Amino acid sequence: MIEGLVVLAILIIALVAFATERVRVDLVALGIMVMLMALGIVSPAEGLSGFANPATITIASMFVLSAGLQRTNLPALAGTRIIRLADKSELRLMLLLMLTTGVLSAFILNTAVVAVFIPIALRIARELKIAPSRLLMPISFGAILGGTLTLIGTSTNLLVSSIAAQSGLTPFSFFEFAPFGIITLAAGLLYIATFGRKLLPDRPVEADLLEKYHVREYLSQIKVRSNSPLIGKKLGSLDLGKRFDITILDILRDGHTILLPGASRHIRAHDIILVRAPLDKLLKLQKIEGLEIVLPEELPRHLLEHRNDLGMAEVVVAPQASIIGFTIKELNFRQMFGVVAIGMLRRGMSLTGKFTHEPIMPGDMLLVVGEKKDLINLSNNPDFLLLVDVDAEPPLPSAQNNRAFWALAIMTGVVISAILGAPIVVSALAGAMLMVLTRVLTLDEAYASLDKRVLVLLAGILSLEAAMENSGLAEWLSRVMLQLLDPASPWLIVGAFYLFSMLLTETMSNQATAVVLAPVAISTAHMLGVDPIPLLMAITFAASASFMTPIGYQTNTMIYGTGNYRFLDFTRVGLPLNILLLILAAIFIPLIWPLY
Repeated sequence: MIEGLVVLAILIIALVAFATERVRVDLVALGIMVMLMALGIVSPAEGLSGFANPATITIASMFVLSAGLQRTNLPALAGTRIIRLADKSELRLMLLLMLTTGVLSAFILNTAVVAVFIPIALRIARELKIAPSRLLMPISFGAILGGTLTLIGTSTNLLVSSIAAQSGLTPFSFFEFAPFGIITLAAGLLYIATFGRKLLPDRPVEADLLEKYHVREYLSQIKVRSNSPLIGKKLGSLDLGKRFDITILDILRDGHTILLPGASRHIRAHDIILVRAPLDKLLKLQKIEGLEIVLPEELPRHLLEHRNDLGMAEVVVAPQASIIGFTIKELNFRQMFGVVAIGMLRRGMSLTGKFTHEPIMPGDMLLVVGEKKDLINLSNNPDFLLLVDVDAEPPLPSAQNNRAFWALAIMTGVVISAILGAPIVVSALAGAMLMVLTRVLTLDEAYASLDKRVLVLLAGILSLEAAMENSGLAEWLSRVMLQLLDPASPWLIVGAFYLFSMLLTETMSNQATAVVLAPVAISTAHMLGVDPIPLLMAITFAASASFMTPIGYQTNTMIYGTGNYRFLDFTRVGLPLNILLLILAAIFIPLIWPLY
């Protein structure tokens, strides 16, 4: 039992680390794996088996398949056409958005679906003068619920199916989750149409982006004195950004504006330089480099908004972005993307001061300035979700039509082969390869679509499942559960596992929740002499039922800042929905999948 206590201690530490997010979740998972192998609780083969687990490989393939469909713009076209049916009705618009994202999320990763529909919802909100906060939460909730309809709808479904197979149970079929998944999606639609709609906040997004990001007070002008030692030097050689933590936006010279000057630009006497910098840094710069701060009232208040050749945009960092964990300074953001980041929001809060030194996290919102051609390029970068329309929606050219045809055909083939009984890992892997062979995606684009953090998290955390079995911790936790629930009806047992999983997933990743609770559920079922499937179903559905916080599920994090939500908005709208789904789970799961 000593090993069990050690694993329990590691588990508690991991839960705290996952909940606080002070250390990246993928690094935590790797640390768990290394620690368990070093202590001899799991063998190297068991510890590293997560990297070759069918669930991990299938999820990696699904990232590629979703990227292929997303790249063809098919979800956006389908969403735009369906939304037209709303006919300016807010209620119909909410329900159509929720239903569309729900159905699409059954076959495409829900984060990709939400990434497509956020700009659509923002455009519709502007046209109909509806607060985006009324639309974005139904989109996220619909995508979460839709992901429970099929085996490939969310990584949690695949993960629990793989754990069940490793325990000697029959792997879940493609539509195994559909009976109760349809019930939950219908319940979510009914809830939003009635009670939930009244709870949704009506909070317009701040129209002035400079005010929203608290940037205006950090925009200043400095004038180059005639005796400044900077005269004649190149911007790149001065390294002002690193030395004084300032961002140079423009140079005003002889009545002309030099937009986003490059590193090779020389400084001249009497140049007026528009910078983003805290006042203390400007004062230090003025003292050392012979510069003069222009009085704030002389700064044009809409200097950035009224330029035909320059644009300002908000972007959201995608969940699978390759830039996550790096700072804007480390990335050399301007040279890499051709635009300047002048502000950052994280979970609705503006990061002022040295935001360029903050490691970038999924869901961070950046305010960027650049030429429109560079903003268009940024909108095509999978690392970002652009929140403004920088280009009209053009008709699909023949080449794009060809890619759309192949992407849809490949995805249909994957679904049909899985329904016919082919191993989902084989179907998904073949589909991902065909996306590259048919040139829907390049090989580099396929690699870029992989969310490495999620894959490493899955591979690392699976070692914890093996450790719980080897050490006897799963069996001990099961006995504790039985003492609490015995004697209990099947509905109470299922409801208890659903409740515990639902609460745990609000503070940590849904994959980690499933891995921790699945072995306990299987062990508990064996002790009771009942079928483990209903308990696993309760865990799987509850692990994806994260509606009460903006941090429990990636799609909620993506809409948090975009919709100008507050933390308690999710609690107010999501708590009743969570309670409704808990009641439905306790009633219908034992009926659909009997315990005895």
